[in-house]
Amino acid sequence: MAELVGGAFLSSFFQVALEKLSSNDFIDYFRRGKLDDKLLQKLQVTLNSINHVLEEAETKQYQSSYVKKWLGDLKHVVYEADQLLDEIATYTPNKKLKVDSQPSTSKVFDFFSSCTDPFESRIKELLEKLEFLAKQKDMLGLKQEICASNEGEVGWKALKRLPSTSLVDESSIYGRDGDKEEVTKFLLSDIDAGDRVPIISIVGLGGMGKTTLAQLVYNNNMIQKQFELKAWVYVSETFNVVGLTKAILRSFHSSADGEDLNLLQHQLQQRLTGKKYLLVLDDVWNGSAECWERLLLPFNNGSTGSKIIVTTRDKEVASVMKSTKLLHLKQLKKSECWSMFVRHAFHGTNASEYPNLESIGKKIVEKCGGLPLAVKALGNLLRRKFSQREWVKILETDLWCLSEGESNINSVLRLSFHHLPSNLKRCFSYCSIFPRGYIFCKAELIKLWMAEGLLKCCRIDKTEEELGNEFFDDLESVSFFQRSGYVDYRYFVMHDLVNDLAKSVSGEFCLRIEGDWEQDIPERTRHIWCSLELKDGDKISQQIYQVKGLRSLMARAGYGGQRFRVCNTVQYDLLSRLKYLRMLSLRFCNLKKLADEISNLKLLRYLDLSRTGLTSLPDSICTLYNLETLILIHCPLTEFPLDFYKLVSLRHLILKGTHIKKMPEHIGRLHHLQTLTDFVVGDQKGSDINELAKLNHLQGTLRISGLENVIDRVDAVTANLQKKKDLDELHMMFSYGKEIDVFVLEALQPNINLNKLDIVGYCGNSFPNWIIDSHLPNLVSLKLIECKFCSRMPPLGQLCSLKELSISGCHGIESIGKEFYGNNSSNVAFRSLAILRFEKMSEWKDWLCVTGFPLLKELSIRYCPKLKRKLPQHLPSLQKLKISDCQELEASIPKADNIVELELKGCENILVNELPSTLKNVILCGSGIIESSLELILLNNTVLENLFVDDFNGTYPGWNSWNFRSCDSLRHISISRWRSFTFPFSLHLFTNLHSLKLEDCPMIESFPWDGLPSHLSILHIFRCPKLIASREKWGLFQLNSLKEFIVSDDFENMESFPEESLLPLTLDHLELRYCSKLRIMNYKGLLHLKSLQSLHIDGCLGLECLPEECLPNSLSILSINNCPILKQRYQKEEGKHWHKICHIPIVRIA
Repeated sequence: MAELVGGAFLSSFFQVALEKLSSNDFIDYFRRGKLDDKLLQKLQVTLNSINHVLEEAETKQYQSSYVKKWLGDLKHVVYEADQLLDEIATYTPNKKLKVDSQPSTSKVFDFFSSCTDPFESRIKELLEKLEFLAKQKDMLGLKQEICASNEGEVGWKALKRLPSTSLVDESSIYGRDGDKEEVTKFLLSDIDAGDRVPIISIVGLGGMGKTTLAQLVYNNNMIQKQFELKAWVYVSETFNVVGLTKAILRSFHSSADGEDLNLLQHQLQQRLTGKKYLLVLDDVWNGSAECWERLLLPFNNGSTGSKIIVTTRDKEVASVMKSTKLLHLKQLKKSECWSMFVRHAFHGTNASEYPNLESIGKKIVEKCGGLPLAVKALGNLLRRKFSQREWVKILETDLWCLSEGESNINSVLRLSFHHLPSNLKRCFSYCSIFPRGYIFCKAELIKLWMAEGLLKCCRIDKTEEELGNEFFDDLESVSFFQRSGYVDYRYFVMHDLVNDLAKSVSGEFCLRIEGDWEQDIPERTRHIWCSLELKDGDKISQQIYQVKGLRSLMARAGYGGQRFRVCNTVQYDLLSRLKYLRMLSLRFCNLKKLADEISNLKLLRYLDLSRTGLTSLPDSICTLYNLETLILIHCPLTEFPLDFYKLVSLRHLILKGTHIKKMPEHIGRLHHLQTLTDFVVGDQKGSDINELAKLNHLQGTLRISGLENVIDRVDAVTANLQKKKDLDELHMMFSYGKEIDVFVLEALQPNINLNKLDIVGYCGNSFPNWIIDSHLPNLVSLKLIECKFCSRMPPLGQLCSLKELSISGCHGIESIGKEFYGNNSSNVAFRSLAILRFEKMSEWKDWLCVTGFPLLKELSIRYCPKLKRKLPQHLPSLQKLKISDCQELEASIPKADNIVELELKGCENILVNELPSTLKNVILCGSGIIESSLELILLNNTVLENLFVDDFNGTYPGWNSWNFRSCDSLRHISISRWRSFTFPFSLHLFTNLHSLKLEDCPMIESFPWDGLPSHLSILHIFRCPKLIASREKWGLFQLNSLKEFIVSDDFENMESFPEESLLPLTLDHLELRYCSKLRIMNYKGLLHLKSLQSLHIDGCLGLECLPEECLPNSLSILSINNCPILKQRYQKEEGKHWHKICHIPIVRIA
């Protein structure tokens, strides 16, 4: 592959190396080591001469393979120089640790004057290599620039891009109907943006379709009629307020003469005054707040309803322009991508006429990752190369290998890269270590950047973590990082094409080893991510040992008990040979003991041993004086080495899920610690909490456990929690049952900046006085859990920022009254609270409610068996109401017009007088609740989507006759423990019902006479024997939408299943669970299932065999669990009949 060597990356990397090599420490090292001053002078001259031509070299590498090779050689030497400098900074003869010493990069080399210099020969060798490269630059015609490497300038010249226009071929656009509707709605609505014109910014990665979407809306008939004036202006990278103002004037059909901005803006203001206008500013790059504020001044004089649309790759631009609305474009769905690809690649012909090309094409489309530009570009390319051989070639080729003439995907995204400042380029290039689809955490990546030294030498007054945070946000802003599908906001992923871009710019220095790796590892490799599978883990690890200059090794070894075991031999080779590692991650590797040779990694900054099974750390780890990050998540570690405090550079110690009994001695000496996830107070009088005293740089989350061991209030005061101003979350953990002096907890008062606080297991008889507004004005979340002996609630109602409050297991509370709300009558109680939860309050009887809770969105009360009265009645913002297992509660439910989720369970005496018509999700458990609420809900809710009904013992109330035409919205119904002879309602009226689940309904004999809904796609029936007996009357065969059928039943008086023509042709998933009496699967009932993809059989103890010869050819997954006869018959290699099912792609037998 004709990879880029990352020239743009190199300029900033080279600058950092220059700064290090030109530092006072290095100059001082030369002089104290009595080395030749001319050597230093030569080194500096050579470095500067090379640095001055980097800008031109970065441009020319795209036209000349020789320049590209020269840049690669240079980067290799710069890596060696950086490595040498780190060694010098770390080395001392007869090393003696000074507790108050600084990290190695800022040490002064006092020791060199008294010893023979061990690095002189290597410095001379380095100089020779640099001089050789400096001579080559002249031969390559690289000329010195006056100023090299200006931040933010574009050193690479892309193919000239045509400016956009407002015209668009609407028939070629796919998957943007929802986005189009959203933008159109914004443009047609009346929006109060104060004295500014409302702006909607469309943000997304290059090639995502931002301009296309703007064109679609701009040409919409409704929009055409809505605005008197319309203008489309292509902005692009060049930004000039005067030039852009003139372009806008011309687009509004007005003359634009001269260069006087004042006159031009007055002219534009006059043109717009009293007019309703629409302006599109397409492809905006510049994020200067001052420039945009100046340019937008004339636009505030248009009539009401005027709007501006902005398209940009950078979320920061949208922020700078004070956008009223931001629309972040997402990738297209697979089906939309395929439709677009067919249009361009097959050019009007039917794709099904070319089955081979269709199959290859679908795989190619998957490589595009939902990026419209990539789909279109490849579709057009493949139309010209319309043969199976050419399509396979493209399928097997990295998209970055395509020339600019074949595809402009790489030029579009690479342009975004080249607009980044050099320091961001380096950080982004490092991300090439991640495989495609890798989900990473923001904090994790920042620590990796730190380990590689990418956040040093920036000469600004910020910590590396703060700088990394800014860099990360900048890369997210231009869509190089995107939030993953995880619920947790901390996780991110790179689009596949962006991942390819990172790989392209990092070149040969970064390597991912995945799958069946057969190649040799290049000698110049500096960063490796590898998957150590069982079959070839040893082979790969032996190759890795040979890469002497390796700086980063991130190994992954799968999950579960079959993980790759890092034996002593592997460890010895790894830790003895790879001495220059800065980052080592062995997460998930099977590692029971860490070898003493870990001490060889003197340059190591980052060590991740999470989930490795380690129970202890060797003493030798304490000599890693450069170590900044140590991650031990879910290691069964019980103690630390005695000299742990000597890790003087340590900034992040992550201990979640360990079994640590006490903290290492003198941990308070680790003054640089910013992250300490857990602090365990030992059982020796608890005085070791004093070690927290000087750790005032702690940030993020701190969990202090063993607080019951703190006996002396003085120790608690000494811990100095009040000074820890950067802590966001604090978890105070006490062991249950041990009584605590309230003055100890009083002395553990946190800083006023705290956002979240948990107090768990506290056994004092009252809460501390600092849980009030004046002491915790920024508290957003508070959890009081298992504080069993406190009989009175603190005045939490006056915590002005509190949004979430959970109170659980406080069994001493019998009544909650005015004290809960606070005494300040001038403030509304709980004015910011959005979530309120009470759980397991065994003695709570009365809630003496007063007004408050104006913003409460969720109220949950569970397992409060003695609570009798009452509930807040006016909750205007309530959206979720959950009341469960409150048997004596006789109160009315709150009045709220916007409830979306309702759960009433185990509270038969609750009064349901009225319910809103906004319900979407409903859970009703208990006969009384069902009888009083179900009819009301079904008749009055037009948006109900999910209904769960459980535990009904009543008699049939005649609900089948109800008309539920208003419940077309219902998608999912689950009915369990229904002890009545008849079905509760007619199902065919729920015309959009997607799934139906019935469980433990022993008395229901049949479905309603009018059958099942025609659009049903999922049907689960568990332990409904009478209903199962009538299965041939259900009419399943006629359900053309049914995809999934799961059944669990004894199958009394029946040995085989399913009957012929019972199941519909469309079924793709069939599951049999715990059918204990079933002996035979009827092959006639499966013959016609041409779409069946997965068959799961679980707990069918009597099932003797499968319909081997008649299993559908479409079957791709066969899962057999807890079926002893089948296991014996079909077990891989051991079973006599394994050969009859081995053709199925995925077979699981357990």
